[in-house]
Amino acid sequence: MIPQKLTLKNFLSYREATLDFSGLHTACICGSNGAGKSSLLEAMAWAIWGNSRAESEDDIIYMGEIEARVDFTFINQGNLYRVIRNRRRGQSGTLEFQVATTPLQEIEDLDSLKFRPLTERGLRATQQKILDYLKLDYDTFINSAYLRQGRADEFMIKRPTERKEILASLLKLDQYDGLSEKAKDLAREYKAQGEVLEQTLTSNQAQIEQSGQLKQDIIQLQSTIDHLQEKQIQDRDHYQQLQAQQHHRQAWEKLLT
Repeated sequence: MIPQKLTLKNFLSYREATLDFSGLHTACICGSNGAGKSSLLEAMAWAIWGNSRAESEDDIIYMGEIEARVDFTFINQGNLYRVIRNRRRGQSGTLEFQVATTPLQEIEDLDSLKFRPLTERGLRATQQKILDYLKLDYDTFINSAYLRQGRADEFMIKRPTERKEILASLLKLDQYDGLSEKAKDLAREYKAQGEVLEQTLTSNQAQIEQSGQLKQDIIQLQSTIDHLQEKQIQDRDHYQQLQAQQHHRQAWEKLLT
């Protein structure tokens, strides 16, 4: 995630502020204690994840104001994204997620860009979509890229299982888990296909064996038919002889009469 532009309104110690990071490879923000240096990083984190160092959600709103707003533009995986988060006292607030319509290599001026909305229906759905695009959650962010003021040991004070989860997230081990699950699904699918093919093969083998038996039966039946046909010819000849004898007998009877 590479910051490009940050605009604050009534966020923590800032009434209004805009920082343009475009074109910078390294930025150093310096100032006296309490000047609001860390609030800029808090604003980025709050815009993306909705979390901050504030004890309550309304504490991020500048004292005496009723609404806070952070507009954060950043680059991630070759695309330019924009997140706009708004919060009113006592309300849940709103969240917008957008992506630039202009390819990253063709961008010249951030102010003239047009963005396509990626916002889902509801704050939770939009938040989940941001996480899906960034592949980075808040706990991993504050234990890697951003060490919060007074909480540099955030990672060390966590339980072993939590540290393991953070390291797994940093190393993208969850991708291997996903690949492992896909491999298991494919293995189950191929196993099922193999079982179906094996059943089909068994059925075909039985039909082949049955076909061999049928061939033998056909040969036997053909032999029987041939024998019967020969016997039929013999019986026809014998029948004709009997008919001739009958005619002779009838002729002799007439002569006798």
